[in-house]
Amino acid sequence: MNMPEESSPFAFPKLDGSNYTSWKDDMKVVLMDRGCWNFIIEEDKPYPEQATEKEKFEYDWRKQRCYTTIYQAIERKFLPLIRHTTDGKAAWNILKSNFEPTSKARMAVLIDEFFELKFNPEEETIGIFCKRVDEKKTQVKEASFEIPELLIAIQLIRRLPAEYDHLVQTLYRLKDEEFNHREVESRRI
Repeated sequence: MNMPEESSPFAFPKLDGSNYTSWKDDMKVVLMDRGCWNFIIEEDKPYPEQATEKEKFEYDWRKQRCYTTIYQAIERKFLPLIRHTTDGKAAWNILKSNFEPTSKARMAVLIDEFFELKFNPEEETIGIFCKRVDEKKTQVKEASFEIPELLIAIQLIRRLPAEYDHLVQTLYRLKDEEFNHREVESRRI
């Protein structure tokens, strides 16, 4: 029996165990929008001594909203990971420690995905493809490996359709110090 997919109150998928990197970026934006991101990135601070009751209430409300926003954005099967807390920062760190791609196996998968990226002119612009390459490079970096600049530049041009052959040959003739992903990207666009 197929279970129905869980819907998300957000414009992005819930954390499902395989989408942590994109989920983390999307959640950051939602938490920023809701005035809660500071609870994740800053040390827990008590209210200032001169805070009014209204300011204390608003602070507590935003702090609770930080947790409830995270809670609503993960699949039900992962809720036991964060049920023992009501603190947004604690929940964030628990999810990070469980899902952030840092294992060698995860790194290998990300590197494979990086080198499998291919530009599809029927579905995307060159600029969007360059962003996809950049996003995958960032995911690999978050998994504790830095892809060399030369390989990033090559990835941007190595699987282009035949109509780009002249441009590719021109780019390969660039001086070594000019052959980087920023230069390749700007010339492709």
